[in-house]
Amino acid sequence: MEIIEEKTPDLGSTHSSFMIARRSLSLSKTYVVIALILSIIGIILANVGHALLGLSLAQVPTAPITNQNELQIVSALPLISVPLMVFSTLTFATPVILLYVYDKNNGVLEYFLSLGMNQGDIYKGYLKAALLLSSIMFAYEILANIGIGLDSGTNLFVLVETVLLTPAIGYPAVSFVTLAMMAFGSLQKQRVGSNQPLGMGLGVMMVLPTYLIPLVAPVFAVIGDLTVAAIIITLSLALFLLASRLIRREKLLP
Repeated sequence: MEIIEEKTPDLGSTHSSFMIARRSLSLSKTYVVIALILSIIGIILANVGHALLGLSLAQVPTAPITNQNELQIVSALPLISVPLMVFSTLTFATPVILLYVYDKNNGVLEYFLSLGMNQGDIYKGYLKAALLLSSIMFAYEILANIGIGLDSGTNLFVLVETVLLTPAIGYPAVSFVTLAMMAFGSLQKQRVGSNQPLGMGLGVMMVLPTYLIPLVAPVFAVIGDLTVAAIIITLSLALFLLASRLIRREKLLP
């Protein structure tokens, strides 16, 4: 008699991550709408500085102080747009966490554990789904920025700076927030997403300096953004490596 062994699903595979991402988007459309609104505001801020400066120079060609202030706006607005686009990406990936809590409360995670997976395997699957959604949002934001920036005559250096900084900060932020929110979501049985604001709040607080630095000290904005990104990367890696120790297996049961 032939014995058929049930194959353990690989949550880290591209197909499984795609399925998790698609299920999460079908679970909640509100976060998608909010994410698109935030991204549009960020894209506008990234490219509106050049137009403001041109309008100011046309109206007041002999006002050096005003022109210098406008020049500061030109340098600050694109960098302020970076955290806004990161926030939009965090929002766009949030449904993955809602799905994680939904699956936990309905015994899906228990089923994965029964197949021999550990906490790290499960976390990896949902994390890859969140990063997949983030890649979709980043691709949209980058292409929109490049298209609008080239068409409106945005400074090429500023355009490249914005395009590179957004994913450089965004991917670590999404990784950290996703892992933190899954850890909070595993603390107790709950309705879908009731602990979600805890992890999101941590992520927003960590990204917030990238919003304030361009306003306070535009000269150090790029260095500050890269420093924040490095810190978040370090914390995300530490949180992922310790995932199996932070949350016990029984906490993933419904």
